[in-house]
Amino acid sequence: MLELGVRPNDTLADPPSVELRHLEPDDWPAVAEIYWDGMRDGLATFQTEVPSWEVWDAAHLWGHRLVAELLGEVVGWAALSPASTRRCYLGVVEDSIYVGREARGLGIGRSLLDELIAGAEATGIWTIQTSIFPENHASLVLHERCGFRVVGTRERVAKRDGIWRDTVFLERRSRVIS
Repeated sequence: MLELGVRPNDTLADPPSVELRHLEPDDWPAVAEIYWDGMRDGLATFQTEVPSWEVWDAAHLWGHRLVAELLGEVVGWAALSPASTRRCYLGVVEDSIYVGREARGLGIGRSLLDELIAGAEATGIWTIQTSIFPENHASLVLHERCGFRVVGTRERVAKRDGIWRDTVFLERRSRVIS
């Protein structure tokens, strides 16, 4: 039996392929669990509690929500949220990407981010931005490999568990929208 995230030692076979699809309300329990896992390790977000589906749903753009399925199980998710409510910033969004612990290192984050970028550009979004804790090396590398550039570091921007935290601010400008 194949375990997620574990490659057999006796084969060089590729891991099973991941299927990306639109995130539906029925996916919320699995998505929330992956989100909670990311919150617990303290590297992914300032959030410390998983919101209700209704709160999460209201904050994220309907046409830009994905789940990744591997062997029939939701193992990752990604979504875009507006960066501002001001009309002049309608084409600027923030991304969120979470991959379950057992599925990390299989290229799922890259698949999700590539698909988010393609969907954003297809709908006229010209900038995707994100803020990442400096200790989250995997997310920083993923974003840079997908064309994001570091804009700067926001020092002591907010507290997490009573401790001031920095974030690295990155953005990706569309290559097709000018």
